[in-house]
Amino acid sequence: MSIVGDFHTPNGPENGILPKHILSKMASQGFIAPYLIEGEFFVSDGPYNTKDYPISTRAGQSMGRLFVTNIRLLFWSDDTSMPHLGVFYGDIQAWKTTWMPMKSRAVNMVVSGKKVLFAANVTAVENASFMIAK
Repeated sequence: MSIVGDFHTPNGPENGILPKHILSKMASQGFIAPYLIEGEFFVSDGPYNTKDYPISTRAGQSMGRLFVTNIRLLFWSDDTSMPHLGVFYGDIQAWKTTWMPMKSRAVNMVVSGKKVLFAANVTAVENASFMIAK
C-alpha cells in the first residue's frame, strides 16, 4: 500500500489578484515564481472553473488560473491574492479528461479519495496530463 498525500496550501507572499487576461507566458512565469519550490519550474497555464470543493473558493462557481509545473498543479482563484491550492502529481490517484467546447477540457481527478471535477484550458490540461504520465 502506498501513502498518498492530499491537496496543500502553497507557501509564498500575498501578491494580489491576477489580471483577467495574461497575454504572455513570461508574465505567467513572473506571477507564479514566488510560489515555486526548489527544483520546480513553470510549464504552462490557463483559465479554469469549478464548483467542487476544495478547488472552489466560493459558493457557486469558482474561476481562476491553473498553473502547471514540472511537479504539481497550482490553482489560483480569481478572488484570492495568491495560489490557494496545490497538488503534487504523485498525490493524484486518478486523472481523466474529456473534450469540452471553447478550447477547454473537463478533468475528473481523485486526490486522497476525493473526486473533484474542473474545466480548464486545453493546453494546460494536455501539459498536466503529460506530466502526470511521466
